[in-house]
Amino acid sequence: MWAVSNDPVANLKGYAARAGLSFPMLSDADLSVIKAFGILNERQEIAHPTTFVIDRSGTVRYAREDVDFRVRPSPDEILAALRALPTKK
Repeated sequence: MWAVSNDPVANLKGYAARAGLSFPMLSDADLSVIKAFGILNERQEIAHPTTFVIDRSGTVRYAREDVDFRVRPSPDEILAALRALPTKK
Protein backbone atom coordinates (compact mmCIF):
# COMPACT_ATOMS: atom_id res chain seq x y z
CA MET A 1 0.00 0.00 0.00
CA TRP A 2 1.16 3.53 -0.74
CA ALA A 3 -0.31 6.98 -1.08
CA VAL A 4 0.17 9.69 -3.70
CA SER A 5 -0.30 13.39 -3.01
CA ASN A 6 0.88 16.61 -4.60
CA ASP A 7 1.95 17.85 -1.15
CA PRO A 8 5.67 18.47 -0.55
CA VAL A 9 7.71 15.65 1.01
CA ALA A 10 8.09 17.52 4.33
CA ASN A 11 4.30 17.87 4.64
CA LEU A 12 3.78 14.18 3.89
CA LYS A 13 6.40 13.15 6.46
CA GLY A 14 4.75 15.30 9.10
CA TYR A 15 1.30 13.98 8.27
CA ALA A 16 2.51 10.37 8.33
CA ALA A 17 4.16 10.89 11.71
CA ARG A 18 1.06 12.54 13.23
CA ALA A 19 -1.29 9.89 11.81
CA GLY A 20 1.00 6.96 12.66
CA LEU A 21 1.23 5.82 9.03
CA SER A 22 3.96 3.38 8.08
CA PHE A 23 3.33 2.95 4.35
CA PRO A 24 5.18 4.93 1.65
CA MET A 25 3.81 8.28 0.57
CA LEU A 26 4.80 9.68 -2.83
CA SER A 27 5.05 13.42 -3.38
CA ASP A 28 3.77 14.02 -6.91
CA ALA A 29 4.50 17.76 -7.04
CA ASP A 30 4.28 17.96 -10.83
CA LEU A 31 1.01 15.94 -10.83
CA SER A 32 2.37 13.46 -13.38
CA VAL A 33 1.13 10.32 -11.58
CA ILE A 34 -2.17 11.95 -10.67
CA LYS A 35 -2.71 12.97 -14.31
CA ALA A 36 -1.63 9.55 -15.61
CA PHE A 37 -4.34 7.90 -13.52
CA GLY A 38 -6.92 10.47 -14.67
CA ILE A 39 -7.84 11.66 -11.19
CA LEU A 40 -6.81 15.32 -11.34
CA ASN A 41 -9.28 17.81 -9.89
CA GLU A 42 -8.40 20.55 -12.39
CA ARG A 43 -10.26 23.25 -10.47
CA GLN A 44 -8.08 22.76 -7.39
CA GLU A 45 -4.97 21.20 -8.99
CA ILE A 46 -5.09 18.24 -6.59
CA ALA A 47 -6.09 14.60 -6.92
CA HIS A 48 -9.64 13.46 -6.47
CA PRO A 49 -9.60 11.13 -3.46
CA THR A 50 -9.28 7.74 -5.13
CA THR A 51 -8.44 4.22 -4.05
CA PHE A 52 -6.96 1.69 -6.48
CA VAL A 53 -6.07 -1.98 -6.18
CA ILE A 54 -3.51 -2.82 -8.86
CA ASP A 55 -2.35 -6.36 -9.54
CA ARG A 56 1.23 -7.51 -10.10
CA SER A 57 0.95 -6.98 -13.86
CA GLY A 58 -0.11 -3.34 -13.38
CA THR A 59 -3.79 -3.90 -14.18
CA VAL A 60 -6.22 -1.81 -12.15
CA ARG A 61 -8.58 -4.36 -10.57
CA TYR A 62 -10.52 -1.97 -8.32
CA ALA A 63 -11.02 1.78 -8.44
CA ARG A 64 -13.17 4.03 -6.32
CA GLU A 65 -13.20 7.80 -6.61
CA ASP A 66 -14.86 9.87 -3.90
CA VAL A 67 -15.74 13.57 -3.78
CA ASP A 68 -14.73 14.03 -0.14
CA PHE A 69 -11.23 13.09 1.01
CA ARG A 70 -12.69 12.07 4.38
CA VAL A 71 -14.81 9.37 2.72
CA ARG A 72 -12.88 6.19 1.95
CA PRO A 73 -13.76 2.59 1.21
CA SER A 74 -14.15 0.40 4.27
CA PRO A 75 -11.42 -2.08 5.17
CA ASP A 76 -13.86 -4.86 4.24
CA GLU A 77 -14.34 -3.37 0.76
CA ILE A 78 -10.58 -3.18 0.20
CA LEU A 79 -10.03 -6.69 1.56
CA ALA A 80 -12.70 -8.02 -0.81
CA ALA A 81 -10.92 -6.35 -3.75
CA LEU A 82 -7.59 -7.83 -2.63
CA ARG A 83 -9.09 -11.29 -2.21
CA ALA A 84 -10.53 -11.05 -5.73
CA LEU A 85 -7.08 -10.59 -7.26
CA PRO A 86 -5.96 -13.42 -9.51
CA THR A 87 -3.66 -15.82 -7.70
CA LYS A 88 -0.13 -16.32 -8.91
CA LYS A 89 0.45 -19.83 -10.25
